[in-house]
Amino acid sequence: MNKLLTVVELCTTKVAVAVGENTDYGVHIISHCTVPVRKMIRHGEVENTKKVVEALKTAVEKAQSETGYVIHDVVLCLWGQSIRTIQVKVSRERKRPDDFIGSQELRVLNDEALKYKIGSEEKILKAIPQGYDIDDRIGVAPNEVEGMRGSRIDAYYMLVVGKEQSVRAKYDVLREANLNVIHTVISPIGSAAAALNGNESENGVALLDIGAGTTDVVIVRDSTIREVACIPFAGQSVTDDIKSVACITSEMAELVKTKFGTCVADGVNDTKKLVIQGTGGSASSDVPLLLLAQVIEARMSEIFEAARYIIEEAGYGDKIPAGVVLTGGTCYMENIRDLAKAIFEKNVRLANAGGNITDSSEESCFDTYATSIAGAMMVAFDEIDPDRLSQRVPLPEEGPAKNIFGEDIKDEPGQKQQPASSGIFGRITGKASKPDKPKDPKTKEHKESKNSFSDMLGGLFDGQYNNNA
Repeated sequence: MNKLLTVVELCTTKVAVAVGENTDYGVHIISHCTVPVRKMIRHGEVENTKKVVEALKTAVEKAQSETGYVIHDVVLCLWGQSIRTIQVKVSRERKRPDDFIGSQELRVLNDEALKYKIGSEEKILKAIPQGYDIDDRIGVAPNEVEGMRGSRIDAYYMLVVGKEQSVRAKYDVLREANLNVIHTVISPIGSAAAALNGNESENGVALLDIGAGTTDVVIVRDSTIREVACIPFAGQSVTDDIKSVACITSEMAELVKTKFGTCVADGVNDTKKLVIQGTGGSASSDVPLLLLAQVIEARMSEIFEAARYIIEEAGYGDKIPAGVVLTGGTCYMENIRDLAKAIFEKNVRLANAGGNITDSSEESCFDTYATSIAGAMMVAFDEIDPDRLSQRVPLPEEGPAKNIFGEDIKDEPGQKQQPASSGIFGRITGKASKPDKPKDPKTKEHKESKNSFSDMLGGLFDGQYNNNA
């Protein structure tokens, strides 16, 4: 029986827990549970530990209910605006130059890189090998160095560094939730593992994971992570801009963005307005659709320009022939590909979790907002010793109900036994096949899902449009 792996991700708008197993057909995610959090985590940094702990406990209870197994050991996704990268070099003179270079020797070099001196308030989260020089052979790829001979190794690493306080805050959340962290994965690296294909990774590509609080940038070339960076604004910034301009609530601004927003203002009718019915005696709001598009285009352009600057500063402006890949919960806004193509001047595609995730996995893990946690599970299965994975420990069965004297409560004669409820966490979910690609925002299915969101809010719109002319 395959052992289970649980991944926890603390995001700006939600806490997510995924449980999976490594099978002969790939990583099978059997449960993916999320609990919303608002204003408790900002730009990847925990601000209200107590409420985040409560949300995490709820998500874990959901996952345990769905899987039927106890969750204790977990993998933690790490990321946030305080994380940065640095390049370092580690050298080693080999006493036996005729011996083959092996994995153990490379691990020693990796450990040396992790000892690199950084700020007292920072912590090295990961060392990613970039390449090696073996004597006079320059630029040996990380996947080619084992088995070579030489008298000297110069190893080059990219260190991912985060603030000690930020990392400790996330560990505190998991400890308060009675969870034990056995491994960590850098979230954008998980996104890259799940969203990119082999051709893109080998030839050179930039991935943008556009979430709510941050936009994560990952550059991959020669199948190696070359740069990771964090832009401290994303979809929530767009929502906040709409809220300010239209003078509406955050919830309504989010709905307006997803249902009526577009990333390109050119071509939007300048006579049409969106009429939002007032609540609690307040007056209705009229939002010109052209103004809405201009607000969204301005903020999304700022995000893409920041990403383009990161790519060029890293020296990969002309080294990503595969172009740009977009994922994350914000990437479904209408015309986002068109705007990205205009700014990056490269091919752009949308992506969700793929790679080694089986088609029979939980349906929700194929949504773009789940790309990072799905990919983190793929990465963790590759990096963790199988002996450290959790055994399947069934949840304890609940015994019969007791009265205040500790006696079993029996049904009264003639009283019909009520069927057991599935409870607040119970659900029956059909398993959908993994989509070949994300749905286009213009498709009927996507629009129908948005309309159901509108219906849940009680029809706050007086009508979709109001012609001013």
